[in-house]
Amino acid sequence: MGFVRHPSLLPANQNRPVEAALHSTVVRDAEPSSWDSLAASATLVTTPCGAPIRTIVTGRRVITTGVYASRKAGRPQPYESMNERAFFMHCEVDTDVIDYRAQPFRLEFVLDGRKRTYIADCVRVLASGDIELVEIKSDPSSVRNPDYRQKLEAVRAICAQVGWRFRLIFEKSLTEPAVFHRNIIDVQFRRMTKYSDTDVFRVVEALGRQSGATLGDVIQNIGSRAEGLAKLKAMMVGRIVRLDLTEQIGDATPVGLVSGEES
Repeated sequence: MGFVRHPSLLPANQNRPVEAALHSTVVRDAEPSSWDSLAASATLVTTPCGAPIRTIVTGRRVITTGVYASRKAGRPQPYESMNERAFFMHCEVDTDVIDYRAQPFRLEFVLDGRKRTYIADCVRVLASGDIELVEIKSDPSSVRNPDYRQKLEAVRAICAQVGWRFRLIFEKSLTEPAVFHRNIIDVQFRRMTKYSDTDVFRVVEALGRQSGATLGDVIQNIGSRAEGLAKLKAMMVGRIVRLDLTEQIGDATPVGLVSGEES
């Protein structure tokens, strides 16, 4: 089973990792035994410009909505809950995430003779080359409905068939440990801070000179303490450096280069 992509709905902008990943998906034959309840193919429908496929504010229900301005993705990411917003913050800071999108496409497939549709909360491309479809929920009770669970398992099977991952993320994993969550918020808050090629060169040079470098060692090379700290946090979002976020950020925080990966 593979994806049949609607030819009139392919995004024009394919130069970002997510768009490139979506359009390099290979259509493959299915193993019949794996698809007893599915039709022969699934359709992946995108918008012409790569914008989110679902209009969030419908007027039919009251939900938390907003837009998260992503430096990493180079575009705003609409969210429908505070959990989605928290997940986008994690994606923004996580140096293992190259690119991500909110609701970039709709899957259409047949399950038990009935047409079903599914829109992932987020799709992201990882440094490992893996592509993840992510569904974000408050807690496990949100997926107890048997029909909904069956639908998610069908989506998981479709993802596995084309070599993608499918993940369920719950609120607890986004907010705990508390110190890690606070650091995520802290780093992403400085994501739009400007830094120059010279700043990057000085940071790379400083880290190359000294093994086991700390934040205090590095920031003195790129301005005042406050300025250097803000730039270094922005460089983490830019996948140039990696800060240890398991403890409160301070002068002793270990800093390393994100090496061997595009930044």
